[in-house]
Amino acid sequence: MKPFEDSDFNIGNIVLACHVGKGLGARTHHDRPSHGLALHISGRRRYIFQTGDVLTVAPYDLIYLPKGSDYEVLTEEPGECYAVNFEISSEETYAPFVCRVKNASGMLDLFKNAKTSWETKKEGYLLKCKADLYSIIYLMTEERSLQYTSKDKRELILPAVSCIHENYMRENLSIAALSAACSITPEYFRSIFKGIYGVSPKSYITGLKIERAKELLASGMYSVTDTALLSGYSDLSHFSREFKKATGEAPGNYRRT
Repeated sequence: MKPFEDSDFNIGNIVLACHVGKGLGARTHHDRPSHGLALHISGRRRYIFQTGDVLTVAPYDLIYLPKGSDYEVLTEEPGECYAVNFEISSEETYAPFVCRVKNASGMLDLFKNAKTSWETKKEGYLLKCKADLYSIIYLMTEERSLQYTSKDKRELILPAVSCIHENYMRENLSIAALSAACSITPEYFRSIFKGIYGVSPKSYITGLKIERAKELLASGMYSVTDTALLSGYSDLSHFSREFKKATGEAPGNYRRT
């Protein structure tokens, strides 16, 4: 199951942006009709999901509630929160999570802005709500990354990350070369990289190549062979196998559809 914040999706409809006061809000939720992000600003609650997940939120915790989820909310201390409910383009299933917000004032401003836009319904309010929600998700992604990996470690592998993005389309990048660019061992490089990005360096590079290939094929301007070469593959068979493994269909079929 891919983490919500690591997924590439478009926000569809904004269903609701609101403030939930103390003592308000349903206790039991069945087959939640939309995705939701809620910033708790006071009180303490426990979310008990049918999947077995139990998440506790305290002031300035941000919780993600997946569409279709079943859960019960137990109030340990009455409080209030701001929430945005929304639809997304992806059909992926995501797990609920909680993250502690360090930039509390910035995050709270975004939720308040979305609520105000939703309530006043001035011209363009839906676009404004979407813009605020994208900013919330971006800030949340930064916050979660910082929770897992120190700034020093992120900076340590920055030369390798820059090298990957600059060269993945033109050459095969070895772990030995990437770790050498950071003056660390391959084992330590793999450990730090996976801690930050959630996947191995090899999987990360493959993902970049496949996304590049999808863009080229979708344009209709490149053959499968040219796409493979422009995406960093010298072996057409290898490219076809990796593309089908990642997308579920052959490059030629993807190009036609």
